[in-house]
Amino acid sequence: MFDHLKYLTSFIFPACVVWFLYTGPHDAVTALAWTMPLWTIILVDWLSPKIDPISSKHIVSAWFYDGILYGLSFLQFFIIALLLIYASQLQWNSTQEIVVSIVNLIVLRILVGTTSGSSAIIVAHELIHRPQVHMRILGQLLMYTVCYDYFAIAHIRGHHLTVATPDDIETAHLGESFNHYWKRAYTEHFNYAWNYELQRLGLTNTPIYHYKMLANTVLQGLILKFFLLILIAIYFGWAALFIFLFQALSGVRLLETINYYQHWGLQQGKSANALAWVNQSSFTEYALVGLSNHIGHHQNSATPFYKIEYSEQGPKMPYGYFVSNLWVKLNNKSFRRNSALILKDFFSQRN
Repeated sequence: MFDHLKYLTSFIFPACVVWFLYTGPHDAVTALAWTMPLWTIILVDWLSPKIDPISSKHIVSAWFYDGILYGLSFLQFFIIALLLIYASQLQWNSTQEIVVSIVNLIVLRILVGTTSGSSAIIVAHELIHRPQVHMRILGQLLMYTVCYDYFAIAHIRGHHLTVATPDDIETAHLGESFNHYWKRAYTEHFNYAWNYELQRLGLTNTPIYHYKMLANTVLQGLILKFFLLILIAIYFGWAALFIFLFQALSGVRLLETINYYQHWGLQQGKSANALAWVNQSSFTEYALVGLSNHIGHHQNSATPFYKIEYSEQGPKMPYGYFVSNLWVKLNNKSFRRNSALILKDFFSQRN
């Protein structure tokens, strides 16, 4: 029963974001103070006890876990709605109002961008792997909240077939910086998904205006997102449109940060039976609803995350996901230097 309750930690940060949005707009000092829950979570992740491999198997009922996924999905849609209303209420008539509004936009980017990346996309990531059609549709709708719907094609049809090899988009190369990886992965995911759809439809050498191109799901996504952005601009204003796109970019960047350190330097990982880095933070495991058991996910991607057993068949991350996100972005040279040493030691023990 206690394992059930541990997964409820996944609601802590989204709930804080909902309360921030519901009680806003705020003055500048109050808005900045609302970032404290995020820094607290990072601190807790840093101090979190390591996962005990012996007692890591969870006894969690399917209905309870799926209920968490549905609950987090609802919160994401609610958060986006509150975000648009919040931004539409910001004032721009004086210098003081402009300053306060800019501070609020920055905090909105930090809070909503983080929950979009650490809650919504993570839930979507699991849902797009589920066999049930309604779950896959819900996963796609969540990806629309960050304008990254085509990621599902590149992830399922590309990443899961080529993980830990030089052909994989999401496997960061040994020594590759995050900035280089981010620019590469963001564009290559779209290119892969677009080309995959052209091949699926037999339209490789067909002009884009061909009527069969309407069956291209990537093109359909572009059209839907275009009208979504137009509606946001019309009903909520330019500030809401700006922050919606900004939080989407922030959420996607957070997703790609996770992808970056999950597979960093493992181009030859399959040959050493190392598909991903091993997370040791118990807080990360529960706060991110089991995403961090990533090795087992690649061994059987259709398995719900809570059923995936903890695996140590890979190099071990020194910190949990929340701390690693900050480390990768604030001091990428340090991350790469330390990770290279860990990998060297890991592979030398396999030889």
